[in-house]
Amino acid sequence: MGKPFSQTGLDRALPHIRILMEKRDTSVYPKCELPAGYHFSHYKPGFERLWAAVQCDVEHADTLENAEAAFKNEFLGAENTPRYKALTEKMLFIMDADDDLAGTGAIWDGDTFGEVFQQVHWIAVASKHQNKGLSKSLLSGLLDIYNALGYGGYIYLSSQTWSYKAINVYMKFGFRPYMGVQPANWRSVNMVSGNYEPWDYAEKNAEAWKIINNKIRQYNAM
Repeated sequence: MGKPFSQTGLDRALPHIRILMEKRDTSVYPKCELPAGYHFSHYKPGFERLWAAVQCDVEHADTLENAEAAFKNEFLGAENTPRYKALTEKMLFIMDADDDLAGTGAIWDGDTFGEVFQQVHWIAVASKHQNKGLSKSLLSGLLDIYNALGYGGYIYLSSQTWSYKAINVYMKFGFRPYMGVQPANWRSVNMVSGNYEPWDYAEKNAEAWKIINNKIRQYNAM
């Protein structure tokens, strides 16, 4: 672990604080096509290994084994089950001209707020495919799926101070900071120690957004 920011989009020099973003105008967002040489695919058996490799590449997971286990625990169900059907409908894979996985993300059930809403989940773009607009195309495609499946009116995502580059993109798609009370199932995990940390949610959330907004201003001014 410890690749440069240009390869992972993670700024580990910052304090690590998890945050939430929400979007209510779910039919309004930029329509971004994939660049030439890329195409979307849906899940096929074996894609979990490609998914795991990308997550490790951008340091969202520490080992291929742990990443594959995360995929199986989070997404993979037996064939002909609702969970498997959801996987084939609600996860996108961006493939390059050689059919290598360039990026991935999903719309998925989330119960952070104590009831199930759809969330944008496990977004990742491989390091060698960064800075080509793939994350925007991916987010646009996922919101297309959200609307095509008839979900209504509210979607959210979780992120972290380290990921202000991605948060900058989410903001352009109409996601806004969640500044409400601590959600029912919220847990604040420290990515350095791996431990959950009890803290005042409102205070820590305000600190996180101060850091993020400052870093986004600096990033956009470059």
